[in-house]
Amino acid sequence: MATITNGINGKASGKVGAVIASSWKSINYVKGLYKKRTKAATEEQLIQQERFLTIAKFLMPITPILKIGFGLAKSDKMAPTNVAMQLNMAQAIAGNYPSFELDYSKIDISTGSYLSGGAMSVTVASGIVSVDWDTTLNSLYQTKADDQVLILVYQPEQDEFMTAPTPPTRADGTIDIQIPAHLLGGTGHVWIFFTDRKANKVSKSTYLGEFDLV
Repeated sequence: MATITNGINGKASGKVGAVIASSWKSINYVKGLYKKRTKAATEEQLIQQERFLTIAKFLMPITPILKIGFGLAKSDKMAPTNVAMQLNMAQAIAGNYPSFELDYSKIDISTGSYLSGGAMSVTVASGIVSVDWDTTLNSLYQTKADDQVLILVYQPEQDEFMTAPTPPTRADGTIDIQIPAHLLGGTGHVWIFFTDRKANKVSKSTYLGEFDLV
C-alpha cells in the first residue's frame, strides 16, 4: 500500500495498483511495476546491454571517485555515477558487438570547468608511478594551494585500480605512487583531476596516457 504525505500534491511512496511511487532529492516519481519479458531481446537491445555492461564493469569499482568527479553534474536529476555512465557509454566504447572494448583515452572520471594542473607528466621507474603538475595559481579561476589532486591508475591485465593513499594538493606539484608487486610488468593508464578543498569546484579529468609498470 502507498502513502501520501501533505495532501494529494505531497510526497508519495509505495505501491498503488500497477504503479510504484517514490522520490529522490525531493523529486517525486511514479513508475510501472516490472513486467516479466515474454519476448526475446532484439539485437539492438542486446547491443545496448553489452555497451552498458562494458562501461559499468570499469566504472563501478571507482564509485567514490565518480561521486567527487561528477558530483556537480546534473546533481538535481541524476546521481553522479549515472552521469558518468551516460557520458562514458557514449564516448569511450570501441569495437563492434559482441566484442566491445574501452578506449581509455576517451574515458572521463570527472567533469567541470575548474582549472586543471597546466603542464602535467607521468614517469614510471623502479616500481613507482610519479605524476607532476604545475603549481602556479590562477586568480581568475581562484585556484588555491590546498586544492586536492585526484589521480587514478588502472592496470587492465589484473583489472585493478591504484590511487594515492591521501590526495596531494596543488601546491605539492608531484606525487609518487608505489606499484604493488603483483601489478608490475603490465601496463597502466593514468588520469588526473583537481577540486577545491570542499569539492565545490571540479576540473575535467585529463588522461595522461598508457605506461609500462616497471
